[in-house]
Amino acid sequence: MNTPTGGATRAAGGPGNPSSRLPHALALLYALAIAYASLQPFGDWIAPPGDSPFWLFSPGRARWLRYDVAANVIAYLPLGAFVALIPRRAAPAIRVALGVAAGFALSFAMESLQAWMPPRDANVVDLVSNTAGAFAGAALATAIARRPDARATLSAWRRNLFLHGALGDVGLALLALWLAAQLNPAIPLFAITFDQAPDRIFAGASQATDSAVTVIEAAGSAFQLVGVGLFLALIVRHRRHVGAAVLLLIGTALLLKGIAAILLLKPAAWEGWLRPGVSTGTAVGALALLAAIALPRPAMIALCGIALLSSLLTPLLAADVLFTRAPLTLFNWRYGHLLNFNGLTHTILLLWPIAAAAWLFALAGRPGWGAPPDSLE
Repeated sequence: MNTPTGGATRAAGGPGNPSSRLPHALALLYALAIAYASLQPFGDWIAPPGDSPFWLFSPGRARWLRYDVAANVIAYLPLGAFVALIPRRAAPAIRVALGVAAGFALSFAMESLQAWMPPRDANVVDLVSNTAGAFAGAALATAIARRPDARATLSAWRRNLFLHGALGDVGLALLALWLAAQLNPAIPLFAITFDQAPDRIFAGASQATDSAVTVIEAAGSAFQLVGVGLFLALIVRHRRHVGAAVLLLIGTALLLKGIAAILLLKPAAWEGWLRPGVSTGTAVGALALLAAIALPRPAMIALCGIALLSSLLTPLLAADVLFTRAPLTLFNWRYGHLLNFNGLTHTILLLWPIAAAAWLFALAGRPGWGAPPDSLE
């Protein structure tokens, strides 16, 4: 009787397997997202005065703001975890050290560059809190990696449910990035723009919005739901798991938004989620998705790409009414890193359809349109 070889086992590409590149993809994408948030708006660079001390030793740089410290710790926690999971065989101390080093190096680079940007502020407290967040994430990931049962469970889950190989890893990383963007509760689920003007939001967003804008909002939400749902369906190995996977993704996104809304939003802003366009588009998109997941794989890939790119282009039909950034007055958060957070999540949602379309193009070039050999089509 033939038994699977080591090479065949490695080809499975689970997260507990040396061939998996999921931690690499997650770490890279997350680091790029942090860099964007730290350096926007990418303009007005001015060299510090020649006689000024280096920002790390400059007096008055240590400012302890509770909201900013918490945001910095949370922001770098995933980075430390992803980097700590990259080495497949390493001592716990090495994993933690790598995660801390990555967090410290990235934070030090970002703070040093911010010293050249007058709108931004290089702060030693940010460096300390970022490094602490990376340490917490690396320690947590190391604790999980040291448990053989947890590693085996995660490896089996990755191997049995999702596409194998680097393409599957990148797809899962993109989904994780989309979920991270849902932490901005000011953007309704399956929307990439926010409602008209702030005064209309607080006056009651559900009242008498322009019919054309309502239709555009509904179309954008429906396209986004169909695109994200089909993207997940194409990553899942077996069709019998697609329905549960989509429900889990939507439920997780709603949970993240709900928790973030309780913590960050003013009560009046919650009405923005009940706008006619978003509600109608979500319902229509759900019905369309139910029909689309039964299509042949080539049709699913084509429809997914069309839906995602349409969700990106639809808001341009009302660019003077639909904003790509949620009004900061919606948030019950003292200003600090709020501008970074708001701009980063919107940028992810605006660029995500393009990255997902590139992934679909790579998938279409695979034999059998990327379908696993043992999938139940």
